Amino acid sequence: MVLIRDDVVRPKAVLDLWPLRKELAFIKREGGWVKIGALATIEEICSSFLVRDCRYAGFSDMCSHFATPYIRSLATIGGNIGAAHPLSDATILLLTLDSEVKLVSIRGERWVKLDKLFLGERKLAKDSSELIAEVRFKEVPENSSTALLKFDRRWGHSMGYVVVAVYAQIKDNVVREVRIAFDSIGRPFPERAKKTEKFLRGRGLSEDVIEWACTEVLPKEMKRISDYRASAEYRLELSKVLLRRALLRIKSRIRGG
Repeated sequence: MVLIRDDVVRPKAVLDLWPLRKELAFIKREGGWVKIGALATIEEICSSFLVRDCRYAGFSDMCSHFATPYIRSLATIGGNIGAAHPLSDATILLLTLDSEVKLVSIRGERWVKLDKLFLGERKLAKDSSELIAEVRFKEVPENSSTALLKFDRRWGHSMGYVVVAVYAQIKDNVVREVRIAFDSIGRPFPERAKKTEKFLRGRGLSEDVIEWACTEVLPKEMKRISDYRASAEYRLELSKVLLRRALLRIKSRIRGG
């Protein structure tokens, strides 16, 4: 709607999907998966079991700073993904959970890994006839958690300067699995910091390891841009700070339950 208002795109028609809420507004556990219908609103997610489960505490983080109450009541998980915007909070968090997206059309349906769905700025690997119907991710182990941090000039703003989400599984004080996603690593859409993930796997999450990952590893794979909102140098520094805070938050959550 913003792009239409700004005359960036001129669609021949606009379809109102709200009548499909009965079929596509679910949030449930089923067969070892967490499944979220594309028309589930952010407000509904904020009232679901996800925000009460330590493993999915990143959703609670997201709800704390996602726009305004009015927008949360209308914004949907499918819209957050479909906008293909770098600063889509829910999308960044879902990347760390290794999520899949179901696309449906009159020709059938198919599942696409979320990290394979983005092609460019506001461009998705989907046909215009396909509808985002559902996003799902596998239940994660008990000794794991998630975190999402966003920095902006004021609370309630629709976007941030930098957004980072992290999932980690820690067993016997060793990082067994970790996935890190930012609003951007170098391309204009949410991405995972895979080199930083690789460095952290198999190591203890000590202060020294966290510091090295944030100050030495991350900058080698991240390329930030400058625009009217912030410089590339500022965004990179924020990225390092927020990643450190997110890793420490997850470590605390796993220890504390």
